Amino acid sequence: ISGTFKVADFIVDNSEGSPSFLEGPTTLSNRYAAAQWVTLNTEKGTIPAAGMVIIDGKIRVPSDANPGGKYFAVFFEPTSNIPDPTGGKQEEAASVSMRIAGLVYLRVSGPVTESAEVIKFSAPGFSEYGPVDISTEIKNNGDYHITPKGQVTVKDMFGLEVAKADIGETNIFPNASRTIVTKLGTKWMIGKFTADFNATYGESGKTLASSLTFWVFPWKVAIAVTLGIIIIILIVIILSNKFTKKQKKLEEELTEEKEELEKLKDALKDKISSITEPSPITEEEKK
Repeated sequence: ISGTFKVADFIVDNSEGSPSFLEGPTTLSNRYAAAQWVTLNTEKGTIPAAGMVIIDGKIRVPSDANPGGKYFAVFFEPTSNIPDPTGGKQEEAASVSMRIAGLVYLRVSGPVTESAEVIKFSAPGFSEYGPVDISTEIKNNGDYHITPKGQVTVKDMFGLEVAKADIGETNIFPNASRTIVTKLGTKWMIGKFTADFNATYGESGKTLASSLTFWVFPWKVAIAVTLGIIIIILIVIILSNKFTKKQKKLEEELTEEKEELEKLKDALKDKISSITEPSPITEEEKK
């Protein structure tokens, strides 16, 4: 692939950390620009298939350069059509300009300011399920890029740690912010939780900290379980009432049967007594 090698300043003006190249005359502050200091030994070249090319260059740092970070990019821009992976040839109207870039960081010696802050530490106030996405946005107010190192810790309402994760190593350029999203927790989380962010940055080990609270409760499942319990209780009550009524009816029938038996018993006693009792003797029989 044939193309040109270029040098350009770049800025990071979004919280995702994606650089934007600034070619030609730019209003970018010389505080961080360094492309004008760089001279490459070649402007055109060809990269062989499955090969590589080494480009040499020189960096001339002005004597009055202010201390701190300086940034530029060296990139390769193809000038010929790029072969289609399927073996065909891309149409020019549908072609997309591609660049292969490498970002270069310089530091001019001297006193620099190391300053950063957490401008946003957030999570959904209420979630039905975990894990929960916790966003941390850090802004670099210093003169040199920083790479914060730290963790986000989640504790439950009893102060017990339930999750912890590193934020990873992410470069944050001067006057830029970076959003780091950390997914913490498990699916089944219930109650109030506290998330704490603690990190260090810079050569002096300065600290960053922030905290927030959020709730997680599976309300749909809770409603379904509650309704299920209510239905079970109602079924038990209905069956219990039916059993009680049936038992009461049986007791009443037994009482009636007992009364009838008592009546029959008394009647039988009277009949037996009348049979066995001797009849009285009349006057005629005495004579």
